[in-house]
Amino acid sequence: MKKNAQVTIFIIVAIMIVSAVLVFFLWAKPTYFSDAGKELGFEDCVEDAVEQAIGELEKKAGFINPKFTYDYLGEKFTYLCYTNQYYERCAVQVPFLKNVFIEQMEILIKDKVGTCYINSIDDLRSQGYSVTQGNVEFDVFIEPDIVRVEIDAPTVVGSQSFARFNVRVNSPVYEMVMIATSILQFETKYGDSDVTSMMMFYPSYIIDKIKRSDGTTIYVLENKIFGNKFQFASRSLAWPAGYDL
Repeated sequence: MKKNAQVTIFIIVAIMIVSAVLVFFLWAKPTYFSDAGKELGFEDCVEDAVEQAIGELEKKAGFINPKFTYDYLGEKFTYLCYTNQYYERCAVQVPFLKNVFIEQMEILIKDKVGTCYINSIDDLRSQGYSVTQGNVEFDVFIEPDIVRVEIDAPTVVGSQSFARFNVRVNSPVYEMVMIATSILQFETKYGDSDVTSMMMFYPSYIIDKIKRSDGTTIYVLENKIFGNKFQFASRSLAWPAGYDL
């Protein structure tokens, strides 16, 4: 009898657990899952904004409006390492390039993320849904192979509640920033870098190094798969014009 009572209790507990799980997923629904934005017509819009921002920032070494640049063939290349002296190695102008890229991207997409959210809310209301919107906050994360945006935006659509949205964009920007950082380390230590060896280590990349007469070196990193280009300039261990090595 005692064993039968224990079995009965276990069955009742199991039924209660299953019922609670069903109620959670069928009625309350989780407040964090990656496709929530698509249900609100929100995620695709943010993805477009992120992709556009990545393309813009890569051309300027992670800056929206770089102030210290080198002009070459009609383009401005941001100096990431520089010295105005001859025979001297350069000093890194941006100690934490990845952090700068993230900060600048957050500034660049802030208004667009808000606009995407408001447009999705307006669209749902035009379809007759009852919608309660919240404040939008977000963080950008640059990780291997992806750029991820986590968005906090408490929203109620009818009986469904959403709180967080996760947008993921395939991108090689993390690796490109790491390669650029390695190049800068060589520039500060040796005054130059061996891009041939780097391309053997990173076979998915073409690294162009263009030496200019004033001692400036232009670097262009191109991903063979995505076609993304990350470019910047450096001036290190420069020699005076006419100096015979």
